[in-house]
Amino acid sequence: MKAILNDTIFRGYDIRGKVPSEMNIPGVYKLARAYATFLIRRRIYQCVAVADNRIHSEKIKKAFIKGLIDSGVNVIDHGLGVVYFMYFSQYFNQSIGGVSISASHNPKEYNGFKLGIGFSNTMVTHEIQELKNLVKKGKFVKANKKGKLVKKPIFNDYKKDLFKRMPDKKLGFKVFIDGGNCTPAKFLPNILREAGCEVIAKNTKLDGRFPLGTPDPTESEYLERVSQGVKKYNCDIGFCYDPDGDRIGVVDEKGNMIWNDTLVSIFSMDLLEFEPGSTIVFNTLCSKQTDDVIRKHGGKPLIWITGHSFIKAKLKEERGLFAGELSGHFFFMDNFYGHDDGAYTTLRLLNYLKRKKKTLGQVVKTLPQYVSSPEIKLGLPDKIKFKFVNEVIGGELKKLYPKADYIEIDGVRMDTKETMAIVRASQNGPYITIKYEGRTQAQYDKLKEQLREILKSHKEIDWSYGVNTDAFD
Repeated sequence: MKAILNDTIFRGYDIRGKVPSEMNIPGVYKLARAYATFLIRRRIYQCVAVADNRIHSEKIKKAFIKGLIDSGVNVIDHGLGVVYFMYFSQYFNQSIGGVSISASHNPKEYNGFKLGIGFSNTMVTHEIQELKNLVKKGKFVKANKKGKLVKKPIFNDYKKDLFKRMPDKKLGFKVFIDGGNCTPAKFLPNILREAGCEVIAKNTKLDGRFPLGTPDPTESEYLERVSQGVKKYNCDIGFCYDPDGDRIGVVDEKGNMIWNDTLVSIFSMDLLEFEPGSTIVFNTLCSKQTDDVIRKHGGKPLIWITGHSFIKAKLKEERGLFAGELSGHFFFMDNFYGHDDGAYTTLRLLNYLKRKKKTLGQVVKTLPQYVSSPEIKLGLPDKIKFKFVNEVIGGELKKLYPKADYIEIDGVRMDTKETMAIVRASQNGPYITIKYEGRTQAQYDKLKEQLREILKSHKEIDWSYGVNTDAFD
């Protein structure tokens, strides 16, 4: 069978594509040979591996491991797992190489790879392009002898390390979890019960077909199920996760959906209470609230490019202690490794609420208030999306608000004193993301109408591909 690896799967900070039309099993083997060449050129001869529960993840993992072993790389296979098992294993097993097989929040027909290049670090754009060139050239390393494969679990060792950082095992919260039929459902209820929580967990049967829809914590439909569960069972808080577990969604004690840029604000307050003056990095999609809170509590706000690899790299470059994204990725450097870990994030939030003796809803009410949209996604082909956002949509936004401040490191973000809007092209798929807000409902409604008019006027934009499009209703 001919190897299929389309150019479009090599994205800004991950490798993702449809299986098998854009990426098939022979193609995966070829990709693994290229990654092995990448590692061995750097004198790295070991790689750890995990995979999520998508229907093709296990086959893909086997093909990828075979490619590594045939190239002379030793592999430790941890089986079914979330991405932070890979990150933790890098430290635990002293392995710079690592692979997590998952397409995160992409639909079920997709799969993909996060590829380690250092402890807690995965490939960014130029390294992914280097890998792509290795694939195209096909000149892979030839092993003097094959690598060895070891299969061993990692969950218990991971938990021991996690609870060293969160020693309180009497948190006492009543927690609702919607497992979304994806991998974290196997692990998070266990962790929270061990942390002293009463856990009500639904949709925990693993099913890689995702019968309830793609488990994306930024989608209102997914969060609405959590909201209903919190209210039905009278819980203190509710959580959901994406298939590789690095992103979270959260609902407060009254069932209100809390967008993740609000969590960036809350975690910033937590951090700055102990480390005033710290630099905090957040992505361009985050609310004006985030900047307000960081400045009020003595921190240094820094807006940066969306994407877990980009944000991690910037956080370390700036010697900061915390970073966060609207999508639900959070990175802690004060008491953690600096990579995104949904379990650590969950426990960190619960510990903060217990320390403050407040509910999540009570904490949110103390923050500056904006009327904010969710993260909206609309289809736009990969070939045109970046130029279209920057030149066409960005140009029309600037005509509407010529005196606004603009940030154009990642799409086009417009800020006035009272409002914010951003349109950016996704690195993960053929779509754009939009978010907007106003300090008042009237400002929000006006901006919504203006953006809807702009976006509806272009036939290139596919609304049928959309996520959270009801925000424009």
